[in-house]
Amino acid sequence: MRRRRRRNKGSIVILCLMLVIAAAGIVFAARYMRTEYRSVSDHFGEYAVQANEGILAKDTKKKLKQSLYVPRKIDTSKKLIAFSFDDGPKRGNTERILEALDKQDFRASFFILGQNAKEYPDIVEKIYKSGNEVSGHSWSHPLLTKLSQGGIKEQQDKMNDAISKACGTTAVSFRPPYGGINDNVKQVIDGPLILWSVDTLDWKTRNAKNTEKVILEKAKDGDIVLMHDIHKQTVEAVENVLPILKEKGYEVCTVSELLEAKGVKAGKGDVVISAHQVN
Repeated sequence: MRRRRRRNKGSIVILCLMLVIAAAGIVFAARYMRTEYRSVSDHFGEYAVQANEGILAKDTKKKLKQSLYVPRKIDTSKKLIAFSFDDGPKRGNTERILEALDKQDFRASFFILGQNAKEYPDIVEKIYKSGNEVSGHSWSHPLLTKLSQGGIKEQQDKMNDAISKACGTTAVSFRPPYGGINDNVKQVIDGPLILWSVDTLDWKTRNAKNTEKVILEKAKDGDIVLMHDIHKQTVEAVENVLPILKEKGYEVCTVSELLEAKGVKAGKGDVVISAHQVN
């Protein structure tokens, strides 16, 4: 009986030791084997997602991708172009662009109007959860240079309130309507002001082939391309041009990803034209 008790006690001790070692291993893995991604530029927001590498099943990773913003590791050796879309979201159009981007594992920046975020909060949430960039374009698209500082602030605050209610975060960056910038705009808007280096004029031509041609002929490494997801022809152009760009070795990314990959840091009042031009 005593030998049996001693054996039982010994087994319990060994079992306890094994449990302690296993628990310590889990803590170690959680603390030291996780990957942490952070934005280089604080002005473009800070995203952090922590995950244990190599132990998640494929289906789990897929579910996480659908439900979380997971910053990508951008291959800096590739030619990078940032796609940006103004004035949305718009039902039907924006979702198609999101699907086209996801198909190629690309991302883009969406410069959203606050009033549209209020009307389509579910689409704003889709933009955010799919890993694309939710940025701002004012509340109602006025020329900000015609407004007082109080008026500019109201446009920014109402916009951010609508975006926050839709997806739980404020705009990552800001593009002034019509590209209108003056000292008041620089002083009021938090962070840098994002413009563009390639204007597709999609709003004017309303022609998918023309938009594709502009992108393929003019866009180069470091450029920010301006488009509008409120036009169906733009959606068609994006669907057609993305696989072509991929074949040519380009990576389509968000504005933040582009600047981060190129080592560009922009602060409040800076005007960003491209990764190669910040005024």
